[in-house]
Amino acid sequence: MEITQIVILILFGVIGGYLSGLLGVGGGIIFIPIISYFLEDAGLGEEEYVRYLLANSFATIFFAGLVSTWKQYRMKSFYPKQILYTAATAMVSSAIMTWLIARVDWYNQKAFYILFLALLVFTVFRFIKKTSQDFIEVKDTQPKKYLITGFLTGLVTALSGLGGGIVMIPLFSQYIKLDMKSSSAISIGVIPLILVPILYTYLSSTPTTTFGPGQLGYIIPGMFFPMVAGLVFAAPLGVATAQKISNKLLQIIFAVLVIIVIINTIFNLV
Repeated sequence: MEITQIVILILFGVIGGYLSGLLGVGGGIIFIPIISYFLEDAGLGEEEYVRYLLANSFATIFFAGLVSTWKQYRMKSFYPKQILYTAATAMVSSAIMTWLIARVDWYNQKAFYILFLALLVFTVFRFIKKTSQDFIEVKDTQPKKYLITGFLTGLVTALSGLGGGIVMIPLFSQYIKLDMKSSSAISIGVIPLILVPILYTYLSSTPTTTFGPGQLGYIIPGMFFPMVAGLVFAAPLGVATAQKISNKLLQIIFAVLVIIVIINTIFNLV
């Protein structure tokens, strides 16, 4: 891989890491487009293309989630019970769906982009729609709502490569009635746990097309490590920024980011 390409990957790692810490979305909303760009001319079949895209996005998101969660813990904005409730069902549903994607040829490139776009549009709609300001404290919420949220999040994570925050944050804020900061903190804590069974599946699978001897299943180190190098430094900065700005501004940033990615995804489909 050329120096210019490595620099680009590091830059996107910085952007994705910062947004991961700021919004609790994992960073997949940034990582998916850049990974897609690098895979576009690789001559992969549609099913293999999606597997590579998902695997490398998840690997990068996993580290973004770990770094951001550690920073949340250090800043005393960490909710272990709620994280575990959500992750418990998410890990099961994501593991089953990932196995189906990795081992059965049914989920192709076009289907991925259509689902990806539909999720983004849904997310923007939910955030533009007037949100209730009757937030409740995390300690007063019901465990069963986290279990339901986790199950849905696991399915969407496995299918979309987004890490789950794109689903969790709207559900936390509108279904469970948490404020944006609490929603982001719990979301980013759940993300690394969801990805454990998913990454195991992709790491233990054997691709039909490979990129080099150092490849780890579907994960390409030359693509993955530069992004991780960028996000390690940027994710804690995003977490720190999120604690200083208002919930309303966080919602606006989230919605604007999703709209930008929607436009890019439409161009990819066309």
